[in-house]
Amino acid sequence: MMIEGLFDRLFIDFYWVGKTKAWIIPKTEELMPYIYGKTLVMKWLGTLIGSPVLAAALSGIMMLLVKN
Repeated sequence: MMIEGLFDRLFIDFYWVGKTKAWIIPKTEELMPYIYGKTLVMKWLGTLIGSPVLAAALSGIMMLLVKN
């Protein structure tokens, strides 16, 4: 999940959407960047902090369920 999130942030959001012309919608060039600063920061925080916290919570729940 962490690798998927990092791939999404680096390759899709930063490179593909931000640097190539593949996502330029005609007549909306003045609205660029399509992913704004606050949203970008929240996505990075969610990926770098949220994923490990979610993994730790899920593993803790599984340890409680499997415990004999």
